[in-house]
Amino acid sequence: MNGSFYDVVAIPVINALVGIAKLAGLKKRYCPILAVILGIAMGLGVRGPNEDLFMAGLKGVIIGLSAVGLYSGGRNVLRGEGMVVQSLGRLGDGPRRT
Repeated sequence: MNGSFYDVVAIPVINALVGIAKLAGLKKRYCPILAVILGIAMGLGVRGPNEDLFMAGLKGVIIGLSAVGLYSGGRNVLRGEGMVVQSLGRLGDGPRRT
């Protein structure tokens, strides 16, 4: 079996590990950095015997960034469209009075 299966499985694993770190007190702004670091570690950890370190590290960066996208996309879906608009500012508040 090639490494692509493990790459796909690594994304939700990283997502879960970042969620656990956030529950343990990690600030939200450091979550993407942690996800990329974990992605690099997993990319290097599941590299094939003939794969060089640079390509495994690059694959890890892609895995980590994919996990960040999964996290933010899932968060936005769970929030609902109305709450996302409210978080952007006064877009959903109606006409602005001066």
